Amino acid sequence: MTCAELQPLLRDAARGRLDESQATAVAAHLGTCAACRAISEEERVLDQRLEAQLPQRPASLALKRRLAARLPPAVAPTTGTRPRRWMLLALPLGACAALLLVLRPHTDARDPLVDEAISDHLRVVYRDQPVDVESGGPHRVKPWFTGRLDFAVPHVYGGDDEFALIGGAVALFRDRKAALLVYKRQLHTISLLVFPSEGLALPSDGRVRQARGFQVVLWRDGDLGYALCSDLNGADLQTLARRIADQR
Repeated sequence: MTCAELQPLLRDAARGRLDESQATAVAAHLGTCAACRAISEEERVLDQRLEAQLPQRPASLALKRRLAARLPPAVAPTTGTRPRRWMLLALPLGACAALLLVLRPHTDARDPLVDEAISDHLRVVYRDQPVDVESGGPHRVKPWFTGRLDFAVPHVYGGDDEFALIGGAVALFRDRKAALLVYKRQLHTISLLVFPSEGLALPSDGRVRQARGFQVVLWRDGDLGYALCSDLNGADLQTLARRIADQR
């Protein structure tokens, strides 16, 4: 396994999502490669910081009511002892399941692409040097990606008086390499990830999605997907998304 083959697997390895053969190959490579071990350790530390610092918000009353409505109705008592025991056992288990759904911070109802965009954005925010090439305009940043990605970045929005282009870097979006472009609006950091869209269920409505206190806009343009994320208000983020999408 080469470094290029290993690095997209590091996040899944940290979360125990690899099968036995992949996990063995990753462990063997990390045992001999100091550079990949450093990246793996950086990912582990970032995961710990995200887990410790992300805010946890209580579930809304409406969500609690929807969960309660999913519980099975009470069953009339029966004369047999075994059915009644199972009934008494099932009700607390159902209540516990609903409570876990309410309290658990990562639920299946979340859009995994939105979660990925936010996690990648936080990695940008927490890094001291989030870009590998500092902006000298799109004609400096765009050529830098050549040879570093397995696809061509069609265009780079160079920013304006409202949104300044800070620079770029190579990142990961789920299981694939991505071009990372970082913008600033006043004190707000904005991350844009550009990646091959094959196999991803990207939305087509262009609306702002909110999660964990962040705003995310996802869209597809041809064979490429785009994920724009920040703690900016939704209107400002949509303005930037339109300017990026209109850049040709």
